[in-house]
Amino acid sequence: MAFSSIDPKEMHQLGHGVQNAGKGLADCAGRLRAILNEVESTHPGVAAIDRVAQWLTAQAPDIYRRRDLAYEAEKVDVDVFGNPVAGAVLPSGMTRINESRMIPAEVRAEAEQAASLVEAAARGDAGAMEKLAAYKGRMSDPQFATALMERLGPQALATLPLIMGARVRKQLDAGRDSTQAVRQRNRDVLSMLSTALAAATDPTKNSHVNRRFIEELKKQGRKEIPAPDMGGLANPGYWSLGQILASAPKAAYSEWFMSTIGQDMIRWDREYMKERRNGVWTLPRDTDLYDLPAPIDTRPFQGSSEIGTADPIAALMSLAGTSRERAQALIGNRDLLTYLMRDRRPQWAMGDHGESLGEAMEAAMKGADADSKRLTVMATHILSDIVRPHLSMSDGNNDIELKDPSKLDELSGIRDNMGRILSEHSDDIVSTFYKNHERQPDDRLVAIVDGQPVARFTRADLDFVMLDVAADEKGYKAMLLGQIAHMRGKIDEALATGNKGMLGNVIANDSKVLGHLVEAHRQALVARGKEADAADEALRKLVQEGIGLVPIPFAQQAGKVGLKAAETIYENFVRGGYAKAGDWLLRQSGHAGGKTGKAFSEAASNKIAVEEMMKQMIESSAVAHGAYRRNDLKESFVTGDPPKVKSPHQMNIDEYDDFVHWIVENTTVPARYADAQQGTGTGIDDFVTNMRAQSKENEKK
Repeated sequence: MAFSSIDPKEMHQLGHGVQNAGKGLADCAGRLRAILNEVESTHPGVAAIDRVAQWLTAQAPDIYRRRDLAYEAEKVDVDVFGNPVAGAVLPSGMTRINESRMIPAEVRAEAEQAASLVEAAARGDAGAMEKLAAYKGRMSDPQFATALMERLGPQALATLPLIMGARVRKQLDAGRDSTQAVRQRNRDVLSMLSTALAAATDPTKNSHVNRRFIEELKKQGRKEIPAPDMGGLANPGYWSLGQILASAPKAAYSEWFMSTIGQDMIRWDREYMKERRNGVWTLPRDTDLYDLPAPIDTRPFQGSSEIGTADPIAALMSLAGTSRERAQALIGNRDLLTYLMRDRRPQWAMGDHGESLGEAMEAAMKGADADSKRLTVMATHILSDIVRPHLSMSDGNNDIELKDPSKLDELSGIRDNMGRILSEHSDDIVSTFYKNHERQPDDRLVAIVDGQPVARFTRADLDFVMLDVAADEKGYKAMLLGQIAHMRGKIDEALATGNKGMLGNVIANDSKVLGHLVEAHRQALVARGKEADAADEALRKLVQEGIGLVPIPFAQQAGKVGLKAAETIYENFVRGGYAKAGDWLLRQSGHAGGKTGKAFSEAASNKIAVEEMMKQMIESSAVAHGAYRRNDLKESFVTGDPPKVKSPHQMNIDEYDDFVHWIVENTTVPARYADAQQGTGTGIDDFVTNMRAQSKENEKK
């Protein structure tokens, strides 16, 4: 990198002087040329003066750019012309600037050509589109992208998608077959713009737009921009930006973009919705003849094949969902997250039902870092408060009734994401049902325990969130498998390390959480008119297929390598997350084909199912770690020389039947299996108690 030091005030004066000198010399050359023309004469000095004038005029912008870099470094606010705003404090003396941020003249010349082609292609010039394709690979180059964005300016980003939408409307009205081709060309142009905008708004690159560009983009985003030849129809600039963002849903936008433009888009959306009747802004479809159609072939309507204009906020969420850093920068505060999860529900119901929001939430909240945990707890607060008013319970009946469940279903698209999010925080959830935290303020949602962040959930909030999430089978399955993976790992670790106290705690606490979860699933389905048996079927099937019998990879090594290495083994088991570990257990259990699963009555309750699963886990761990008496090992389930008990996962049904009778008498790790059933029952009762208490609160209101 090359650096220099300049005085921004002197650089401003220099730029002004050079610019005026260039203009003066150009005027001088013009007057001399006019005089010489009158006497029908020429002189080479006139051309020389003209060249100097052009050179001075060309140098002025670079001088001003150096001034702008100095102002940016000193955080001096300037107007659209680069002049310091009223009240701005200008630095005295020299400011160090990064010269490598200066874009070469040849790059700016290429960007100038590309900008003209972009504008022509947006208006339907097929030849310009062909020429523009040659610049596609340059759009991610920060220097080229920045020069292109500076040449086009924020106003073009707000107007070009409108021009494209108007062209599509004319195609649709004329019934032309070429509409799809027009939309594809539009997508090509807009995706190039999106790639360039992402590159130009990344402050980690040497070349990027300044704060003045960002502030002007905000202003354009909030303006109503008229669409050409559409009878006065106008759309906000942020509508246009949303169409650009939707054209390249994997573009790598920076955290800075998310925290500046992204958050401003959400705030604009909130303000815009207040101005609309019922807080809903209709997303036009192609069939809406008096609205501007989508410039590209987006389908924002969940379950619909109709093309409609992209929801700008949904497009923004999809981009944020591509990385944890982007997502946290966008939705990292309660104010915006509350709006997105609570107040914007009617708008989500018109589009993707919040699927894009769910992607952003999952990216922001699944990690083990403090910010992920903080946002997860925050989301449970918000969602819990949304669910609570919908509950009622009649006296003498433990089944929940939901008032207007369709209102809860407006944001159904986040349920599977919330299930995966919560599954990743299984450790903290189990701890919550043991400690019973009260709600904490935002700066205390995470505690540091043994150097690691721990989420401070509350029982009641988790119950209401589980009730909503468990209405979705994918969401419920994610939570269930995550909790099973947690229980599987902890039971095996307890046996590997000989920690009987830990084993007892796992049996009691994990089974209690499972009680809350399975009851939430049952109540969610029953409240929507489903059969209770269907709710129990999911867990029963997992137990029948022997999910608890699956040994943890390499767990047999734990007793040989010591406690420290054993801890690493269990960390590795869930390194990809509890949801991933649960999915792995599910796939492995399916290999048994039900042969090793303990058969029990079709009428078996979830309490019995949890007890059976816990038995399976202890049996598998006892065999993996040799926690059984070895006298006279001649049973059908014994193999090898020296003899050892087969992994229960590999036994056939007859061998497993013999084994379960034998292990009860021969295990060296006795456990109270009934504690699992008792813990599950306690969890179910606690869940119902929380629901009933809220129902009574609702009756008072």
